[in-house]
Amino acid sequence: MNNKIKNILVIGGAGYIGSVITEEITTKYNVIVYDNLSTGYKKLVNKNAKFIKGDMLNTTLLAKIIKLQKIDVVILMAASIVVSESTKKPLEYFQNNIGGLLSVLKAMKIGKCNKLLFASSAAVYGNCKLICINEECDKSPCNPYGWSKLICEQIIQNVAQSFNLNYILFRIFNVAGASNTGKTGLMNTNSTLLIHCINKSIINKNKFQIFGHSYNTIDGTASRDYIHVSDVANAFCMGVKHLLSHANTRFIFNIGQNKGYTVKQVYDLATKLLKIKSNFEFCKNRIGDPSKLLANNKKITSILKWRPKKTLQDMIISDYYFQLKNNK
Repeated sequence: MNNKIKNILVIGGAGYIGSVITEEITTKYNVIVYDNLSTGYKKLVNKNAKFIKGDMLNTTLLAKIIKLQKIDVVILMAASIVVSESTKKPLEYFQNNIGGLLSVLKAMKIGKCNKLLFASSAAVYGNCKLICINEECDKSPCNPYGWSKLICEQIIQNVAQSFNLNYILFRIFNVAGASNTGKTGLMNTNSTLLIHCINKSIINKNKFQIFGHSYNTIDGTASRDYIHVSDVANAFCMGVKHLLSHANTRFIFNIGQNKGYTVKQVYDLATKLLKIKSNFEFCKNRIGDPSKLLANNKKITSILKWRPKKTLQDMIISDYYFQLKNNK
């Protein structure tokens, strides 16, 4: 890798994870954020990044930007991501997620950029039989969102040979928390991400709803692997560095803590940390929710030398204070 500062395009960089990634990589690279602001917020875009409003389905505009800005690496974060919504609007999810990827790949080919970091999801695994899921686990998604991500992965792998595409696909587990600076975090008040929802219920003094308590887990509530958004951003930063310094890079990595917590365990910890009285109720299971998703992160720790640094407590507290400041 030469000493020239590289140009990175973050598609969906005004969203939750995308904005934290942008904050992380602007210290090392020239960053262009491309977002249609349908679920993102321009105020979350780091001041050191250039912002361009546009949709990932606009292949012509994307190709023009990639070519004129001399983009070295594309990070694709933009997607429709709500599992429950995907069961009600599968066509819209396939159109946006799969159609969006196809548009980005076409634009990259036209603009002669062959390095891609793609935000996939642990939802591709579905109800994997392994207790600790590695990247080779059988994949059978439980919902259209998971299927859309799995199909995107397959497309990337299938087209890679056509223009020497180098890629890293990150299967991200359950993200929570705000950035290290506290300037970026989850603004979407309609989010279904667990820790955000717990903190929202605490702030608004509402009864928290736990969906399902008959899963095969220690307390009957669904178990997940939670990862701090700053750790996710660090993984993407290391992924960019790897793509820029290694030829013929084609990897799939889990991003998770390698540790699971049930919904009830997370709720109980939040009420303890924030010193509030427990106030919850059990509701019916949500369609498309697997009972357990726990990451085996040995591959990424071995190859990228990435390690998660933040705890579940960090996720709860940083999200709580970000919400207090921003989601009023």
